[in-house]
Amino acid sequence: MSQTEPTVISGSTLAGYFADMDTNGTNSTLMIDESPPRYIQNLKLANKIIITCIVAFIMLAMGCVVSPDDYKRVLRRPFGVFIGFCSQFIVLPLSGFGLAHALSLKPGYALGVLVTVTCPGGVTSNLYTYWSNADVCLSITMTAFSTIVAMGMMPLNLFIYSRSWTNDGVIIPYSNIIISLVLIVVPVIIGMLIKYKKPSWCPIITKIAGIAGLINIIVCNFLNGIINPSMFFSPWQLWFASFILPLLGYIFGYLLAFIFRRPHTECRTICFETGAQNVGLALALILVTFPDTTLLRDMLVFPSLYAPFLVLHGCLIVAIYLIFQKWRGRRGMDKLPNKEEESQRDGAFEMLK
Repeated sequence: MSQTEPTVISGSTLAGYFADMDTNGTNSTLMIDESPPRYIQNLKLANKIIITCIVAFIMLAMGCVVSPDDYKRVLRRPFGVFIGFCSQFIVLPLSGFGLAHALSLKPGYALGVLVTVTCPGGVTSNLYTYWSNADVCLSITMTAFSTIVAMGMMPLNLFIYSRSWTNDGVIIPYSNIIISLVLIVVPVIIGMLIKYKKPSWCPIITKIAGIAGLINIIVCNFLNGIINPSMFFSPWQLWFASFILPLLGYIFGYLLAFIFRRPHTECRTICFETGAQNVGLALALILVTFPDTTLLRDMLVFPSLYAPFLVLHGCLIVAIYLIFQKWRGRRGMDKLPNKEEESQRDGAFEMLK
Protein backbone atom coordinates (compact mmCIF):
# COMPACT_ATOMS: atom_id res chain seq x y z
CA MET A 1 0.00 0.00 0.00
CA SER A 2 1.42 3.37 -0.98
CA GLN A 3 1.73 6.19 1.52
CA THR A 4 -0.84 8.24 -0.33
CA GLU A 5 -3.48 5.51 -0.34
CA PRO A 6 -6.09 6.13 2.37
CA THR A 7 -6.53 3.50 5.06
CA VAL A 8 -9.80 2.65 6.68
CA ILE A 9 -9.10 1.89 10.30
CA SER A 10 -6.36 2.53 12.83
CA GLY A 11 -4.94 0.36 15.55
CA SER A 12 -2.64 -2.59 15.04
CA THR A 13 -4.73 -5.37 16.59
CA LEU A 14 -8.30 -6.40 17.17
CA ALA A 15 -7.76 -6.37 20.91
CA GLY A 16 -6.52 -2.80 20.67
CA TYR A 17 -9.72 -1.81 18.92
CA PHE A 18 -11.95 -3.23 21.65
CA ALA A 19 -9.98 -1.27 24.23
CA ASP A 20 -10.75 1.91 22.32
CA MET A 21 -14.31 1.26 21.14
CA ASP A 22 -17.14 3.53 22.22
CA THR A 23 -20.57 2.18 23.10
CA ASN A 24 -22.91 5.13 22.77
CA GLY A 25 -23.93 4.41 19.20
CA THR A 26 -22.77 7.68 17.66
CA ASN A 27 -19.29 6.96 16.46
CA SER A 28 -16.13 4.91 16.83
CA THR A 29 -12.56 5.80 16.02
CA LEU A 30 -11.16 3.27 13.58
CA MET A 31 -8.17 2.79 11.36
CA ILE A 32 -5.87 -0.24 10.84
CA ASP A 33 -2.19 0.18 10.18
CA GLU A 34 0.93 -1.20 11.75
CA SER A 35 2.14 1.98 13.43
CA PRO A 36 -0.55 4.63 13.97
CA PRO A 37 0.86 8.06 14.85
CA ARG A 38 1.11 8.93 18.51
CA TYR A 39 -1.41 11.76 18.21
CA ILE A 40 -3.95 9.31 16.75
CA GLN A 41 -3.56 7.07 19.79
CA ASN A 42 -3.98 10.05 22.12
CA LEU A 43 -7.12 11.19 20.29
CA LYS A 44 -8.56 7.68 20.50
CA LEU A 45 -7.93 7.61 24.24
CA ALA A 46 -9.50 11.05 24.67
CA ASN A 47 -12.51 9.98 22.62
CA LYS A 48 -12.94 6.85 24.74
CA ILE A 49 -12.77 8.74 28.05
CA ILE A 50 -15.12 11.51 26.90
CA ILE A 51 -17.72 9.08 25.58
CA THR A 52 -17.67 6.73 28.57
CA CYS A 53 -18.04 9.53 31.12
CA ILE A 54 -20.67 11.53 29.25
CA VAL A 55 -22.78 8.52 28.28
CA ALA A 56 -22.91 7.38 31.90
CA PHE A 57 -23.82 10.90 33.05
CA ILE A 58 -26.52 11.27 30.38
CA MET A 59 -28.18 8.03 31.44
CA LEU A 60 -27.97 9.11 35.08
CA ALA A 61 -29.79 12.31 34.11
CA MET A 62 -32.41 10.29 32.23
CA GLY A 63 -33.03 8.38 35.46
CA CYS A 64 -33.66 11.68 37.21
CA VAL A 65 -36.74 12.40 35.05
CA VAL A 66 -38.49 9.03 35.37
CA SER A 67 -40.04 7.09 38.22
CA PRO A 68 -41.16 3.50 38.89
CA ASP A 69 -44.73 4.55 38.03
CA ASP A 70 -43.55 5.56 34.54
CA TYR A 71 -42.17 2.08 33.96
CA LYS A 72 -45.37 0.52 35.23
CA ARG A 73 -47.28 2.61 32.70
CA VAL A 74 -45.01 1.54 29.84
CA LEU A 75 -44.98 -2.14 30.77
CA ARG A 76 -48.71 -2.27 31.43
CA ARG A 77 -49.39 -1.31 27.81
CA PRO A 78 -46.19 -2.02 25.86
CA PHE A 79 -47.60 -1.02 22.47
CA GLY A 80 -44.78 1.44 21.88
CA VAL A 81 -42.14 -1.16 22.69
CA PHE A 82 -43.71 -3.63 20.24
CA ILE A 83 -43.99 -1.01 17.47
CA GLY A 84 -40.37 -0.02 18.07
CA PHE A 85 -39.33 -3.66 17.82
CA CYS A 86 -41.05 -4.00 14.43
CA SER A 87 -39.56 -0.79 13.05
CA GLN A 88 -36.04 -1.54 14.34
CA PHE A 89 -35.69 -5.21 13.49
CA ILE A 90 -38.09 -5.68 10.56
CA VAL A 91 -38.63 -2.43 8.64
CA LEU A 92 -35.15 -0.90 8.92
CA PRO A 93 -33.12 -4.03 7.99
CA LEU A 94 -35.38 -4.59 4.99
CA SER A 95 -34.86 -0.95 3.97
CA GLY A 96 -31.07 -1.29 4.23
CA PHE A 97 -31.13 -4.50 2.20
CA GLY A 98 -33.24 -2.91 -0.54
CA LEU A 99 -31.14 0.26 -0.66
CA ALA A 100 -27.87 -1.67 -0.91
CA HIS A 101 -29.24 -3.55 -3.94
CA ALA A 102 -30.76 -0.42 -5.48
CA LEU A 103 -27.41 1.41 -5.30
CA SER A 104 -25.48 -1.70 -6.47
CA LEU A 105 -23.04 -1.38 -3.58
CA LYS A 106 -20.08 -3.71 -3.71
CA PRO A 107 -20.14 -6.55 -1.13
CA GLY A 108 -18.04 -4.86 1.56
CA TYR A 109 -20.08 -1.66 1.57
CA ALA A 110 -23.37 -3.55 1.38
CA LEU A 111 -22.48 -5.74 4.35
CA GLY A 112 -21.49 -2.65 6.32
CA VAL A 113 -24.96 -1.22 5.63
CA LEU A 114 -26.65 -4.45 6.65
CA VAL A 115 -24.75 -4.87 9.90
CA THR A 116 -25.46 -1.27 10.93
CA VAL A 117 -29.21 -1.36 10.31
CA THR A 118 -29.63 -4.63 12.22
CA CYS A 119 -28.18 -3.13 15.43
CA PRO A 120 -30.34 -2.00 18.37
CA GLY A 121 -30.87 1.63 19.35
CA GLY A 122 -28.10 3.57 21.08
CA VAL A 123 -28.00 5.97 24.00
CA THR A 124 -28.17 8.97 21.65
CA SER A 125 -31.88 8.27 21.10
CA ASN A 126 -32.55 8.82 24.82
CA LEU A 127 -30.98 12.25 24.63
CA TYR A 128 -33.01 13.25 21.56
CA THR A 129 -36.16 12.01 23.29
CA TYR A 130 -35.43 14.20 26.31
CA TRP A 131 -34.67 17.25 24.18
CA SER A 132 -37.94 16.88 22.24
CA ASN A 133 -40.12 16.46 25.36
CA ALA A 134 -41.06 12.93 24.35
CA ASP A 135 -41.46 9.81 26.53
CA VAL A 136 -38.08 9.32 28.21
CA CYS A 137 -39.23 6.26 30.15
CA LEU A 138 -40.41 4.56 26.96
CA SER A 139 -37.12 5.47 25.26
CA ILE A 140 -35.02 3.92 28.03
CA THR A 141 -37.22 0.82 28.07
CA MET A 142 -37.00 0.45 24.30
CA THR A 143 -33.22 0.90 24.28
CA ALA A 144 -32.74 -1.76 26.96
CA PHE A 145 -35.27 -4.10 25.34
CA SER A 146 -33.82 -3.75 21.85
CA THR A 147 -30.31 -4.36 23.21
CA ILE A 148 -31.45 -7.64 24.77
CA VAL A 149 -33.53 -8.73 21.77
CA ALA A 150 -30.60 -7.93 19.45
CA MET A 151 -28.85 -11.05 20.74
CA GLY A 152 -31.31 -13.06 18.69
CA MET A 153 -32.55 -10.64 16.03
CA MET A 154 -29.14 -9.53 14.78
CA PRO A 155 -27.98 -13.02 13.75
CA LEU A 156 -31.42 -13.80 12.33
CA ASN A 157 -31.51 -10.69 10.13
CA LEU A 158 -27.93 -11.15 9.03
CA PHE A 159 -28.61 -14.78 8.15
CA ILE A 160 -31.63 -13.78 6.06
CA TYR A 161 -30.15 -10.81 4.19
CA SER A 162 -26.37 -11.29 4.02
CA ARG A 163 -26.53 -14.26 1.63
CA SER A 164 -26.56 -11.85 -1.31
CA TRP A 165 -22.95 -10.90 -0.58
CA THR A 166 -21.27 -13.51 1.63
CA ASN A 167 -21.61 -17.02 3.01
CA ASP A 168 -19.52 -16.34 6.12
CA GLY A 169 -21.16 -16.99 9.47
CA VAL A 170 -21.66 -14.04 11.79
CA ILE A 171 -20.24 -13.90 15.32
CA ILE A 172 -22.28 -11.71 17.64
CA PRO A 173 -20.13 -9.78 20.20
CA TYR A 174 -22.29 -10.60 23.22
CA SER A 175 -19.82 -9.06 25.65
CA ASN A 176 -20.21 -5.67 23.96
CA ILE A 177 -23.99 -6.00 24.06
CA ILE A 178 -23.83 -6.68 27.80
CA ILE A 179 -21.55 -3.66 28.32
CA SER A 180 -24.03 -1.48 26.42
CA LEU A 181 -26.86 -2.79 28.58
CA VAL A 182 -24.94 -2.05 31.79
CA LEU A 183 -24.22 1.52 30.61
CA ILE A 184 -27.96 1.97 30.12
CA VAL A 185 -29.42 0.33 33.22
CA VAL A 186 -27.02 1.10 36.08
CA PRO A 187 -26.81 4.91 35.68
CA VAL A 188 -30.60 5.09 35.22
CA ILE A 189 -31.15 3.27 38.51
CA ILE A 190 -28.73 5.66 40.25
CA GLY A 191 -30.59 8.61 38.73
CA MET A 192 -33.92 7.29 39.99
CA LEU A 193 -32.42 6.96 43.48
CA ILE A 194 -31.23 10.58 43.29
CA LYS A 195 -34.74 11.65 42.29
CA TYR A 196 -36.15 9.78 45.29
CA LYS A 197 -33.58 11.00 47.84
CA LYS A 198 -32.57 14.43 46.50
CA PRO A 199 -35.22 15.65 44.02
CA SER A 200 -33.86 19.19 44.18
CA TRP A 201 -30.69 17.98 42.43
CA CYS A 202 -32.53 16.66 39.39
CA PRO A 203 -33.15 19.93 37.46
CA ILE A 204 -29.45 20.82 37.77
CA ILE A 205 -28.30 17.36 36.67
CA THR A 206 -30.60 17.27 33.64
CA LYS A 207 -29.56 20.75 32.48
CA ILE A 208 -25.88 19.86 32.73
CA ALA A 209 -26.50 16.56 30.95
CA GLY A 210 -28.27 18.30 28.07
CA ILE A 211 -25.32 20.62 27.54
CA ALA A 212 -22.82 17.80 28.01
CA GLY A 213 -24.66 15.66 25.46
CA LEU A 214 -24.50 18.40 22.85
CA ILE A 215 -20.79 18.96 23.51
CA ASN A 216 -20.19 15.21 23.30
CA ILE A 217 -21.85 14.99 19.89
CA ILE A 218 -19.81 17.88 18.48
CA VAL A 219 -16.45 16.92 19.95
CA CYS A 220 -16.62 13.19 19.21
CA ASN A 221 -17.66 13.66 15.59
CA PHE A 222 -14.91 16.25 15.15
CA LEU A 223 -12.35 13.82 16.57
CA ASN A 224 -13.70 11.03 14.39
CA GLY A 225 -13.15 13.13 11.29
CA ILE A 226 -9.52 13.76 12.27
CA ILE A 227 -8.81 10.15 13.19
CA ASN A 228 -10.63 8.56 10.27
CA PRO A 229 -10.13 10.92 7.27
CA SER A 230 -10.28 8.12 4.69
CA MET A 231 -14.07 7.97 4.95
CA PHE A 232 -14.27 11.27 3.06
CA PHE A 233 -12.98 9.54 -0.08
CA SER A 234 -15.89 7.06 -0.29
CA PRO A 235 -17.98 6.74 -3.49
CA TRP A 236 -21.13 8.84 -3.80
CA GLN A 237 -23.38 5.79 -3.49
CA LEU A 238 -22.07 5.15 0.02
CA TRP A 239 -22.45 8.81 0.95
CA PHE A 240 -26.04 8.73 -0.27
CA ALA A 241 -26.80 5.53 1.68
CA SER A 242 -25.23 7.05 4.81
CA PHE A 243 -27.34 10.18 4.38
CA ILE A 244 -30.68 8.55 3.61
CA LEU A 245 -30.77 5.52 5.93
CA PRO A 246 -30.85 7.39 9.27
CA LEU A 247 -33.53 9.64 7.81
CA LEU A 248 -35.55 6.62 6.67
CA GLY A 249 -35.23 5.14 10.15
CA TYR A 250 -36.60 8.30 11.76
CA ILE A 251 -39.43 8.57 9.23
CA PHE A 252 -40.45 4.91 9.32
CA GLY A 253 -40.39 4.85 13.12
CA TYR A 254 -42.67 7.87 13.37
CA LEU A 255 -45.04 6.78 10.60
CA LEU A 256 -45.45 3.25 11.97
CA ALA A 257 -46.34 4.62 15.41
CA PHE A 258 -48.67 7.19 13.82
CA ILE A 259 -50.46 4.51 11.79
CA PHE A 260 -51.15 2.61 15.00
CA ARG A 261 -52.57 5.84 16.46
CA ARG A 262 -50.04 6.23 19.22
CA PRO A 263 -49.71 9.57 21.08
CA HIS A 264 -47.33 12.08 19.52
CA THR A 265 -44.88 11.69 22.40
CA GLU A 266 -44.63 7.98 21.61
CA CYS A 267 -44.33 8.69 17.88
CA ARG A 268 -41.35 10.95 18.50
CA THR A 269 -39.78 8.44 20.87
CA ILE A 270 -40.12 5.53 18.43
CA CYS A 271 -38.82 7.79 15.67
CA PHE A 272 -35.55 8.38 17.53
CA GLU A 273 -35.22 4.78 18.73
CA THR A 274 -35.52 3.49 15.16
CA GLY A 275 -33.14 5.93 13.51
CA ALA A 276 -30.36 6.20 16.11
CA GLN A 277 -28.52 2.87 15.93
CA ASN A 278 -25.68 1.62 18.14
CA VAL A 279 -22.87 2.15 15.65
CA GLY A 280 -20.19 1.05 18.11
CA LEU A 281 -21.82 -2.37 18.30
CA ALA A 282 -21.91 -2.60 14.50
CA LEU A 283 -18.19 -1.94 14.29
CA ALA A 284 -17.48 -4.55 16.96
CA LEU A 285 -19.53 -7.17 15.09
CA ILE A 286 -17.68 -6.46 11.84
CA LEU A 287 -14.26 -6.77 13.45
CA VAL A 288 -15.14 -9.96 15.34
CA THR A 289 -16.67 -11.71 12.33
CA PHE A 290 -14.49 -10.86 9.35
CA PRO A 291 -10.70 -11.26 8.89
CA ASP A 292 -8.42 -8.33 8.07
CA THR A 293 -9.02 -8.17 4.33
CA THR A 294 -10.25 -5.62 1.82
CA LEU A 295 -13.80 -6.77 2.64
CA LEU A 296 -13.31 -5.83 6.30
CA ARG A 297 -11.93 -2.42 5.41
CA ASP A 298 -14.85 -1.72 3.07
CA MET A 299 -17.38 -2.82 5.70
CA LEU A 300 -16.02 -0.38 8.28
CA VAL A 301 -16.48 2.67 6.05
CA PHE A 302 -20.28 2.81 6.12
CA PRO A 303 -20.73 2.91 9.93
CA SER A 304 -18.13 5.71 10.10
CA LEU A 305 -20.11 7.76 7.57
CA TYR A 306 -23.49 6.77 9.01
CA ALA A 307 -22.78 8.05 12.53
CA PRO A 308 -22.38 11.78 11.69
CA PHE A 309 -25.55 11.77 9.56
CA LEU A 310 -27.42 9.98 12.35
CA VAL A 311 -26.46 12.83 14.67
CA LEU A 312 -27.16 15.55 12.09
CA HIS A 313 -30.67 14.31 11.27
CA GLY A 314 -31.54 13.75 14.93
CA CYS A 315 -30.47 17.25 15.94
CA LEU A 316 -32.34 18.71 12.97
CA ILE A 317 -35.57 16.90 13.92
CA VAL A 318 -35.27 18.14 17.52
CA ALA A 319 -34.63 21.70 16.30
CA ILE A 320 -37.64 21.61 13.96
CA TYR A 321 -39.87 20.35 16.77
CA LEU A 322 -38.70 23.04 19.22
CA ILE A 323 -39.09 25.80 16.60
CA PHE A 324 -42.59 24.57 15.76
CA GLN A 325 -43.52 24.45 19.43
CA LYS A 326 -42.25 27.99 19.93
CA TRP A 327 -44.16 29.16 16.84
CA ARG A 328 -47.36 27.67 18.22
CA GLY A 329 -46.82 29.56 21.45
CA ARG A 330 -46.30 32.87 19.65
CA ARG A 331 -49.44 32.29 17.59
CA GLY A 332 -51.44 31.91 20.78
CA MET A 333 -52.36 28.34 19.92
CA ASP A 334 -52.83 25.64 22.51
CA LYS A 335 -49.67 23.94 23.59
CA LEU A 336 -48.89 20.51 22.33
CA PRO A 337 -50.48 17.85 24.55
CA ASN A 338 -48.36 16.84 27.48
CA LYS A 339 -47.69 13.26 28.46
CA GLU A 340 -50.56 13.07 30.93
CA GLU A 341 -53.09 14.39 28.41
CA GLU A 342 -51.87 12.00 25.74
CA SER A 343 -51.96 9.11 28.17
CA GLN A 344 -55.55 9.92 29.07
CA ARG A 345 -56.51 10.23 25.43
CA ASP A 346 -54.81 6.93 24.67
CA GLY A 347 -56.69 5.28 27.52
CA ALA A 348 -59.99 6.63 26.25
CA PHE A 349 -59.21 5.28 22.80
CA GLU A 350 -58.50 1.83 24.24
CA MET A 351 -61.83 1.87 26.13
CA LEU A 352 -63.69 2.74 22.93
CA LYS A 353 -62.10 -0.22 21.21
